[in-house]
Amino acid sequence: MQNIYYIDKNFSQENATQYTLSIRCATDGFSFCIHDANNRLLAFSHQPVDQDSDAAIISKATQLITDDPILNLKYKKVYVIRCQQNKMLIPAHAFNKNTLAEMYRLCFELHESDTLIYRKIEAMNSYLVEAQPRNFIRFLTSRYQPISIVNSAYPFIIYSMSSMLFNAHYLFIDIHEQYFDILITHSNEVLLFNSFPYGSVNDIIYYALNCLQQCQVSQDNLQTTISGNLVNDSMLVETMNKYIPNIAVLNYAPLSQLVKDNELNNSIFIHLLNIHKCE
Repeated sequence: MQNIYYIDKNFSQENATQYTLSIRCATDGFSFCIHDANNRLLAFSHQPVDQDSDAAIISKATQLITDDPILNLKYKKVYVIRCQQNKMLIPAHAFNKNTLAEMYRLCFELHESDTLIYRKIEAMNSYLVEAQPRNFIRFLTSRYQPISIVNSAYPFIIYSMSSMLFNAHYLFIDIHEQYFDILITHSNEVLLFNSFPYGSVNDIIYYALNCLQQCQVSQDNLQTTISGNLVNDSMLVETMNKYIPNIAVLNYAPLSQLVKDNELNNSIFIHLLNIHKCE
């Protein structure tokens, strides 16, 4: 994907304190967008980052935030989205700050240089927990206030649950460069949430079908929504349609129009563009 840097003619540095800044850090690149008080998109940028390690991604993000004058303004609110597979959902009744590190270590490695951050998802009455390098958290919080730092699964879950209808099963899949998140619901109940690595479309289909089987979900009344990487590849939907019915692709057409790129897979940025609506 090419570099994108769009600034609307109505953007004003003097009015930055009235704007919301949202930043996304992922293996596919560093992105940010800015919305005004009327939810109008005033700026969007994406810079591909050819880095696989978490340390390299954070180093590049730190550099880009430091060097870009627009990212050094004072904003009304700042959101930072980290796209990484390792995270866990803990029911509110089991959530305890004193035992959180011990619980996290049951599933994932926790380095001494990491700090745990968590965010409550009210619709699920659960906490989304992940580990982030302490130095990066300090860097962000020293530059931006107020700030919310969340995993990309947070806006994915919030948006998905807000679009559900009563008495229907839903399958939501959000595809990243190296993994995907999957959410299965029925009415307002979450049946399953998980993340899986993948190497091909067949991997995604295999895990999705296995999860549906575990949840005993019939495909007769199943609605499926996919977002993220690969969704602009016709082969993805064509292959998935052989096994999973009623597939809809989540995208944000106005972004492609603004940056004048009809080939842009704007679905990758759907949750970056909507994170400010989650609160």
